[in-house]
Amino acid sequence: MCPGLRLQRACPCRIRLAKQNDGPEILRLVQQNLLPHEPLLRSLNIDATPAGGQLVEYIGTYLREGFTLLAQDERDRIVGAAIGKRSCPWDGKQLLELADRTRCNQLRKLLYIWSIVEAEPNLHQRFCTRCLYEVSGGRPSIAFLMTAVDSQRQGIGLHLTLHSLQLARALGFRFARMNCSCEYSARIAAKAGLERHWTVAYHHLVDSTEQPVVHPEPPHTHIQVHATTLFPGCPLNRHAGN
Repeated sequence: MCPGLRLQRACPCRIRLAKQNDGPEILRLVQQNLLPHEPLLRSLNIDATPAGGQLVEYIGTYLREGFTLLAQDERDRIVGAAIGKRSCPWDGKQLLELADRTRCNQLRKLLYIWSIVEAEPNLHQRFCTRCLYEVSGGRPSIAFLMTAVDSQRQGIGLHLTLHSLQLARALGFRFARMNCSCEYSARIAAKAGLERHWTVAYHHLVDSTEQPVVHPEPPHTHIQVHATTLFPGCPLNRHAGN
C-alpha cells in the first residue's frame, strides 16, 4: 500500500464513483461552495464576474473526461467531490494558449496561474513518466476537490483524496500529484502522504508592472505542488520508468 493510504478515522460519508446523471448536482456544488469560498477564486472575484459561468463550463469538461469521486451523507446529499485527471507534460502549454484566447481578465489571470503551476514543477521529467494522476487542487487547481461549506472539518476532503489515490493506483498510474492553491489543501496533501515538490508565494506572481496578480488572505500565502509514488519500490527521489 502506498504511503498515506491508511485512513486515520472512519469517513462520515459514503464515497463512490460519480455517474453521468450526477453532473448537474456536482456543478451546483461548484457554484455554491467552490466559486465563492476557495481563496484563490475569491481573491480574483471569479464568482461575481462572467468568469464564474465560464469556469463552471470548464469544470464540466473534467466531469466528462476525468475520474470523479463523490461523498454522500446519510441523506444521500452530495457534500463533496474530487475530480481527478490525467496530467500530461503539455498541459501547461495548453492552459497558456487557452489563457491567451480568453477575453475575461479574471479568468485569464487564473488560467495563467494554473499554467505556471502545471508546468514549473516539471514532475514528468523528474519522474521520467509521460503521465501522472492529478488529484485535486485544494479547493481547485487543474483538477478539483471540494466540500460543502456546512460539511467541512469532518475529514471528507482527506478521505476523498485518499480514495482518489487508491483509484489512481487501480487505474495503473505509478505517480500522483496534487496542486494546492490554499493552505487547507496543502494540509490535506501532507496528511494523505504526498510530499511537497514545488512552491511559490502568491506575491511572486506578478504582472507586466511587477505588481502581484492575486492577494489571497492569510494563511493562503503560497501555491504548493505535492506528489507521491503509488507503488512500493518506486521512490520519488530517483528516476523511474513510465
